[in-house]
Amino acid sequence: MRRGLNRRECLAALLLPMAPAFAQDAGKAPPRVAIVDWGLTTSVLSLGITPAGIAEIDLYRRWADDFPISPDIQDVGLRTEPNLEVLASLKPDLILTTPFSENVRPLLERIAPTRSYATYTPDGHPLARSAQVLREIARELHAEARAQAVIVQAEATFTAARASLAGRKIPPLLLAGFMDGRHTRIYGADSLFGNVLDRLGLRNAWNKPTNFWGFSLVGIHELAPYAEAGLLAIAPIPPEAPLNASGEGLWRSLSFVRAGRVGTLPTTWAFGDVSTAERFARSLTKTLLDKESLRAG
Repeated sequence: MRRGLNRRECLAALLLPMAPAFAQDAGKAPPRVAIVDWGLTTSVLSLGITPAGIAEIDLYRRWADDFPISPDIQDVGLRTEPNLEVLASLKPDLILTTPFSENVRPLLERIAPTRSYATYTPDGHPLARSAQVLREIARELHAEARAQAVIVQAEATFTAARASLAGRKIPPLLLAGFMDGRHTRIYGADSLFGNVLDRLGLRNAWNKPTNFWGFSLVGIHELAPYAEAGLLAIAPIPPEAPLNASGEGLWRSLSFVRAGRVGTLPTTWAFGDVSTAERFARSLTKTLLDKESLRAG
């Protein structure tokens, strides 16, 4: 009798594409919605709903890349300063934003009813909050069954990923988002990525204080004490980042670099939603199973 899935079967299960857009919840069409936050944008797209407008579309494609953006979606300007004229021209039934846009909320309310959702809160549990936010948005958009399906699918992915990694000798991990050739964000336990590590039974190497968003901005030299760690760089990675060339002497001198315990992950928005977390879990697991230098068993 077989005792479990082998590595190839685990990978195959994890690499199954995300389910296509779910059928519209019976009897109700979603309201016409405009969104000025990328995490909320991903939540709406994960429900199979096409928003009328989102903020900074070109940058969203570069930094998020979770779902295809229909050419019918209009760019409503900056996340911090949306174009009110464009928003009004879309005649939305609903505008979605976050507490970080409270300064413009009175202006948004003149255009359409505006709902504000906070995924990042002082308690440091963005993964759990993102599931709650998805459910709240789904109620507004008449898509509660679809939200539940997204959450169930994510939970199944986390469970399968954890099982496939169990028993592997994976080092504590540094999750890095390089800003330039000398500086990187390192995501802590209270980040979305850090929450995923915990769900997968993996250790986060970073033990320094983080900001409200769950990361520390550090110089490359500050990674030197983490000699036993592995580092995973999350795209997009700037051309001047040390991974894209031979790297300067300081980078090459780091113990985990010399040992080859460095890998890359595809573009994933660090401040996304539950579907972002699922996508991150899939790519993280695949990388750890594929790259022998990041595991020893």
